[in-house]
Amino acid sequence: MARPQKVGVEYFPLDVDIDQDDKVAIIEAQHGIKGFGIVIKLLMHIYKNGYFYEWTEKEQLLFSKRVNVDINEVNVIINDCIKWGLFGERLFKSFKILTSRGIQKRYFEIVKRRQRVEVIKEYLLLDNDDINSYSNLVVVSINDNTEEVNVNINSQSKVKESKVKESKVKNNECAQKPKPEKTKYADFVSLTNDEYSSLVAKLGEEGTRRCIEILDNYKGASGKKYKSDYRAILNWVVERYEEEQRKKQHGKPKTSNPFLELAREEGLL
Repeated sequence: MARPQKVGVEYFPLDVDIDQDDKVAIIEAQHGIKGFGIVIKLLMHIYKNGYFYEWTEKEQLLFSKRVNVDINEVNVIINDCIKWGLFGERLFKSFKILTSRGIQKRYFEIVKRRQRVEVIKEYLLLDNDDINSYSNLVVVSINDNTEEVNVNINSQSKVKESKVKESKVKNNECAQKPKPEKTKYADFVSLTNDEYSSLVAKLGEEGTRRCIEILDNYKGASGKKYKSDYRAILNWVVERYEEEQRKKQHGKPKTSNPFLELAREEGLL
């Protein structure tokens, strides 16, 4: 029987001046040594489980019991960690997980000698260059159950391969180029992290979520595919969303479902 793939790690680097990091220092300033201890305990749980830690009701109750701190006080500290950027806000709101770009980079560096490391595409905070620098990562999606294996994955087999096989592998490595990262933020719309971040910077988290929901609702309501590329439709929806926001600021009444009516007028449905 094959051994199960190991996910977590037995150690992680902890800088001697971690308390001088602004994100950690501000938590200690707000919550004292208890806040600092909670941060370290959370890092221990994250690296024990890999590069993220789910923060659902179950984990909250167990963590609170293990550290002997009231669950409400723990959640206040967690919220401040997210507020000050110690953990990623978008992934916490979307998937209820605790992680960060720094945590992921340190984890991938620790496990770079492993043959195969599965990572969830929707949870990644690193850019393509960082991801492609690790040859053992296998990117999987929670939406479509697909896998993307890095081209340069190394085998730990001790069997000597023939020169013909080595030649084929090298040719395949040269022929295949890294594909742009795609991240599914909704059932239908698939955007890159940069595109999503650009929308958030322009509309905020709530506006971005609303516009993507509108696109999905159009498809679901009509049962038809869009007549053109969804990015063009997304741009159209964003413009209408901003127009609606301007109307609200000027006190103009809005229709019950302005996006649906405008979509029908433009022949999108």
